[in-house]
Amino acid sequence: MQDETDLGVAATEPSEIMPVMFVGHGLPINAALNNDFAKSLRDIALTIPPPRAIAIMSAHWITPDIHVSSAPYPRQIFDCIEFQQELHEIDYEPPGHPELAEEICNLLRISTIAAKTNPRRGLDVSVWGILVHMYPEATIPVVEISLSYHIDPPHMLEVGKALASLRNRGVLLMGSGGLVHNAYEMSQNFNTTPFAWAIEADKKITALIQAGHAHALSEFVVQNLGRSPAIPTPEHILPAIAMLATTTSDDRIRFFYESFQNSTLSMRSFIIERKKD
Repeated sequence: MQDETDLGVAATEPSEIMPVMFVGHGLPINAALNNDFAKSLRDIALTIPPPRAIAIMSAHWITPDIHVSSAPYPRQIFDCIEFQQELHEIDYEPPGHPELAEEICNLLRISTIAAKTNPRRGLDVSVWGILVHMYPEATIPVVEISLSYHIDPPHMLEVGKALASLRNRGVLLMGSGGLVHNAYEMSQNFNTTPFAWAIEADKKITALIQAGHAHALSEFVVQNLGRSPAIPTPEHILPAIAMLATTTSDDRIRFFYESFQNSTLSMRSFIIERKKD
């Protein structure tokens, strides 16, 4: 008998096509705070049809090929060097979904993208730190998708396109990272005014996303990677490229949160959803 959570089934009706999200997660401590960011995640979750499962591409997990967590019960990972006690007091361990993990790998392989399941990987803070606000009950199955050392910004478009069909199967596809993310120059003050270069880059990136120009966004990253303090390394913006690549002409893109933390961390977040009549 087939388990009801097995996603190897017919696509849902068009009216039930799931949105796609990108969340600028900021500092890990946001998982423990009841701030405007947390409220935005709670509010946006109320607008989304109940997911059958959640698949999140994480900026905190980079592997040679793309890996997808496939443990039936993935452990909670505390993956940053300095974790405040408040974070260790959070218990968030939703079930995994081995079948979905394998399906994601198959979708990627069909597009000639190397991928494998990983039964040992748990969920890092860029995943549970978001979901603890969106779905605090931790009952929805979750898989985490890694980035690959070998996939550059332009090829992230193919990753996103390969995963787009998950929207038809009740899966909430998400990316977690940051459109502007410089941990080397960030202020120690949580609410310091962002640097001018961070604001300017955020504006340019926002315009490309609002227009749905995934290819142009990937080119912007290539041109500025290592040359601009806004993108010293690519891993935090790569999930945004992949998520934007799922967009179709039937979609609209909406920013549901915009702010900076510590001068250099953009928390701008967006949702890709079907246009309303």
